[in-house]
Amino acid sequence: MDNIILQWKMFFEKGIVPDHFLVLIIFVLGVVIILNLFDAKKDANKVDTKSEDELDKTPVQKDETPSLTVVEEAPPSDEKPALAVAPKVSWEKRLFKGLSKTRSEVWGKIGSIIKGSSIDDDMIEELEEVLYTADMSPAIVAELLEQLQEKAADIKEGGDHLGFIKEFMKSKMDASQATVNKDLYTFDPSKPELKVIMIVGVNGAGKTTTIGKLATKLKSQGAKVVVGACDTFRAAAVEQLEVWCNRAEVEIVKAEEGANPTGVAFDAVAKAKELNANYCIIDTAGRLHTKSNLMDELVKTKRVMSKVIPDAPHETLLVLDAITGQNALRQAEEFNKALDLSGLIFTKCDGSSKAGSAVGIVESLNVPIVYIGVG
Repeated sequence: MDNIILQWKMFFEKGIVPDHFLVLIIFVLGVVIILNLFDAKKDANKVDTKSEDELDKTPVQKDETPSLTVVEEAPPSDEKPALAVAPKVSWEKRLFKGLSKTRSEVWGKIGSIIKGSSIDDDMIEELEEVLYTADMSPAIVAELLEQLQEKAADIKEGGDHLGFIKEFMKSKMDASQATVNKDLYTFDPSKPELKVIMIVGVNGAGKTTTIGKLATKLKSQGAKVVVGACDTFRAAAVEQLEVWCNRAEVEIVKAEEGANPTGVAFDAVAKAKELNANYCIIDTAGRLHTKSNLMDELVKTKRVMSKVIPDAPHETLLVLDAITGQNALRQAEEFNKALDLSGLIFTKCDGSSKAGSAVGIVESLNVPIVYIGVG
């Protein structure tokens, strides 16, 4: 034993480690590592076992909801849902509500000015201001006020001055309004012949929305409708019209963006004729009435449809924004000169009380209003 110790002492003094000593050290380290790993695994198993035991012993609260539950469908109930569907409002009520601004800001003001008063200079001046604010033409305003003063003696004190003003305006439009061809807007199954309607107007007047409404109306009456998407200029115009046609469940004829609009119009009328449709509505790109080249394109589009049906289009309707004012008269004059309009559509009548220009346009052009748009 003493010899072994002396040998070890000699090895260490000389800085030499024997081979069997290195083997011993490696063996001891391996045993220590294995024992540590075994103890760590054993501790983990104890923790997991304890957790499971604790979970098993923990009572489940009655109001707790499991992470995954099977919900049985409740039986049908007669009770109404919390958010009930609003009742459908008739178009008369919607129209009445849509024209509230005109009713209050024009007729309401006129009524408050002349109610219970005799006609005098101050009243005439106030009436003139209200009528001009409503965008009535100067010529019609002057004629109205002149007749009101002349017949003031015939109208009793506190009489129906307001009724006189309404009748005056109505008389300016009666002759033209009597020419509206109602057969083109109310489908009659006994007259199934194809009717072509061309829609024109300046940018942003509401042509596409109007076509969607008109197509929906005619479809609901049982008519078969085809729509021609001839606005190939404005970005997404065809897609917008297609959404309306899908809602109305009517056929649409379209082409790629930038395609010749006259060709699309020809194809639309031909398709409508092939399908034995009752109506073919032609959408056109918005354009300023001052652009002669664009107006000429409209004339060409209208002319090409007659190659399919000799008297097509049967109606050419100009869409006008109700808030345009007196400039609408100029628009109507130019479109009428180029296309020989058969009707007018005033849109956005619920957004303004400034549609007084309609009276002058109808009288001067002898073209009736066939529709008004509210919303």
